[in-house]
Amino acid sequence: MSAKKSVDTLFKSNKFVLLFSFFVAVSIWVLVAIYVSPQTTRVIKNVAVQIDDTVPSQFGLQVFGEDEFTVDVEVTGKKYQISNASLSAEDILVTAVTNSVDHAGVYTLQLRPEYGSDNTSYTISSLKTRTIEVYFDTEKTVSFVIEPNIKTGDFPIAEDGFTCGDINLSESSVTITGPSTQINRIEKVVANVKIDKSLTSNKTAETKIKPLDDGNKSDFEYLSMNVENVIVTIPILKLKQLDTVVTFKNAPDDFVLNPLKYSITPNSAMFNVVVDDYDKTTEYVVGSINFKELSPTSNSFTFEASNTNVADENITAFNVSVNLDGYTQEYMRIDKSLINVNNPEDYEYEISNLNKSIIIVGTQENLNGITEDMISVDVDLSSIKFEDGEGKTIPAVVTVDSPNCWVYGIYTVDVMVK
Repeated sequence: MSAKKSVDTLFKSNKFVLLFSFFVAVSIWVLVAIYVSPQTTRVIKNVAVQIDDTVPSQFGLQVFGEDEFTVDVEVTGKKYQISNASLSAEDILVTAVTNSVDHAGVYTLQLRPEYGSDNTSYTISSLKTRTIEVYFDTEKTVSFVIEPNIKTGDFPIAEDGFTCGDINLSESSVTITGPSTQINRIEKVVANVKIDKSLTSNKTAETKIKPLDDGNKSDFEYLSMNVENVIVTIPILKLKQLDTVVTFKNAPDDFVLNPLKYSITPNSAMFNVVVDDYDKTTEYVVGSINFKELSPTSNSFTFEASNTNVADENITAFNVSVNLDGYTQEYMRIDKSLINVNNPEDYEYEISNLNKSIIIVGTQENLNGITEDMISVDVDLSSIKFEDGEGKTIPAVVTVDSPNCWVYGIYTVDVMVK
């Protein structure tokens, strides 16, 4: 069969003619779309704006506030060139020009569109928005003490017969970071608490803290604080006559339940007592005595009244005398081989003897039972940094394994790193 007859046969088939017609139509449509179709426009929405920080960063400036912008871009080209499949927001680059940004302030920045990919067969016709406003400043971090501010009407915080104690905050300070221009305006940071009437009992409230300028305005922007809220406790006090007492630290076991006898002058006084604890409070602790500071030759102590809530202005101090009748002290030397050294860095070191003989206090009967192996001397090098050949004087913690004797004094050793 000849080629001509084969073609004639094909064109006599309705199915072939239909397929052939479809192919020809698609081909013509493609040719027209590529070579004949007119220019058209399309708006590409939400193209990201990049803020060029090259110049601002040279002056230590950075963006505060809004820093993410988008703009709608109009493009022109043949339909197939600017279709969704051919062109997206990621293919266009819009830059905010910052060449003039050399000091803090709000700037109106021109937007500059560019081709962001290799597809440059279209034209960027226009931007729907041609400028953006951006705030530049240097960053600054400052810490402020938080001040309680109790807001009342024309009445005092505490009702008659009561007084207000030292107001306590759950956080004493706040660290604020932000633009220098704003930070420099801050005069103080307050925690405001409003009360409706004078108080007769303690009040606790959680409140936001607020930075204020010298005009008590708080119109700051772009600040970040490591503390947002604090708990404010307002203690209300009432006068009460109380016995004066002291506590003891580092007491041997026998003296925990049976403390040493002592006398205090004055032995009682009028104190301002927290109302919530008023009924159960019968004595006032005016100070604490460390057994390491207590010996037959050092048994008198003075505690300043200003550190207490005493109400009598004529009382300036509390004098304490500890009764150590029947107690004596002995001196002991400890060989350096018995000194325990915590040395996690594995320093090679040479340790000198203790700076002085160890003083043990107790009754003579109890002291007779103290032996060298009952003494512990501990030196901690875990937080000490040494250079080769460096020597340092290090505190030594000296204790005695006894329920009724104790070590008096402060001790050190000399450590030399080889």
